[in-house]
Amino acid sequence: MNPTSMSSSAAVDARVAFIGRTYGMLALCIAAGSAGAYFSMGLAFPLAHPFIMLLIMMGGIFAVQAVRHAPGVNVVALLAFGAITGMSISPLVGMVAAKSGMLVTQAFLTAAITFVALTAYCFASRRDFSFLRGFVLIGLVTVIVLGLTNLFFASPLFSLVIAGMSVLLFSAFILYDTSEVLRQYPDDEHIAAALTLYLDVFLLFENLLALFGMLGDE
Repeated sequence: MNPTSMSSSAAVDARVAFIGRTYGMLALCIAAGSAGAYFSMGLAFPLAHPFIMLLIMMGGIFAVQAVRHAPGVNVVALLAFGAITGMSISPLVGMVAAKSGMLVTQAFLTAAITFVALTAYCFASRRDFSFLRGFVLIGLVTVIVLGLTNLFFASPLFSLVIAGMSVLLFSAFILYDTSEVLRQYPDDEHIAAALTLYLDVFLLFENLLALFGMLGDE
């Protein structure tokens, strides 16, 4: 085997290892988020202080990014962030579960199937979805602005529309971010890649949960 072939083979092996570590960390983070939601059910703090929870989550994102290259600490930080997101969503899980536990299961399965299907499509098609960058960024700003606007109106119909838009938006984010993970992330950025994909899955599930909960009122 010539040196060029050996170098190419080593690069492929490193990329495969990176992808394996990324999705392994993603699976652990989802498990931590599920545990966080389960064990914080009925906890008053997330419901009483949603904006503080939001600030804690935002701080958690920066914290994970800051220690992403520190062995051991980066994994603990990622799992802690997952648990915090689970805690933050536990009031919504509780409210929807009070209507029907099946709604929570349906939202979870829909998020899981959507993520797996879109990920499989990215892997199988090998398409570059970087062209979605403008769409997802504009969509994210639009959803944030609409959400803040609805704080003043508290319209159930508006909330339903925002949740539906968000489901489509974070589905597009999964395509875009998976494509970026496959093509752009360096081999030592598996924690950052897992964090990005986890946020996509978490926000997709959160909005599906809200959507199913509101439709369950009909």
